[in-house]
Amino acid sequence: MPVITYPRLSLEVEDITASWGSRRERLASAHVTALLSELLAKIEAEGWVQPKASFRIWKVVDSARDWLGFEGGSRISSPALGHHLPGASHVAAGVCTIGGAIEENVRQMFASSDRLRGVMLDEIGTLMLFRLGDQLEEAMQAEAARYALDASAALSPGDDGFAIPQQAVVLELAGGADIGVSLTSSGMLVPRKSLSAVVGFGLRMPKESRAERCERCAARERCPHRWPRTSGVAA
Repeated sequence: MPVITYPRLSLEVEDITASWGSRRERLASAHVTALLSELLAKIEAEGWVQPKASFRIWKVVDSARDWLGFEGGSRISSPALGHHLPGASHVAAGVCTIGGAIEENVRQMFASSDRLRGVMLDEIGTLMLFRLGDQLEEAMQAEAARYALDASAALSPGDDGFAIPQQAVVLELAGGADIGVSLTSSGMLVPRKSLSAVVGFGLRMPKESRAERCERCAARERCPHRWPRTSGVAA
């Protein structure tokens, strides 16, 4: 698949403060919201966000309960595959990034002891990455229709049961080099504001809401962007 570029990826102050949930009333002071507005204006004016995404579709040529093999010999392994991608005949592997400018500016703010701006800018970058990840997931799921198949929810390295070392395989399958995303020796994506995921194509693939994904995430208790525990939340 060709690289996907997004001409604009933006947030409003309301989007950021809404993500704070029960902390919103305590944190969203006039001073904080003014700083958020300032940072969002800088991001827009100075082009700190350069969203890109890439995904490729791979036919499954061999499989077992905890691994899927593809043409060329690549293989993803995870005990979660049997639950999240059961019977997948194809897999979409994708990666997206907002670039490294926000990360660099966060580093500079912390180096100059401007910690509040640094924390807020980092949070803005994370929310923008999540929004881009949503768009990537939707694009991969929409591709399943071309195969007359159903699409599963996305599964990312680092999710419960899908170990970080699988990041290298997913990144290669997704074409990460095409959008400038690489990997450290510890399996972390570079730029840091990047993420990868796989989506399975098959018959009657299991679906999962965003709230359900948050509930199974290992970081759910400490994540400031956790999806609300509310029944009926749309995926």
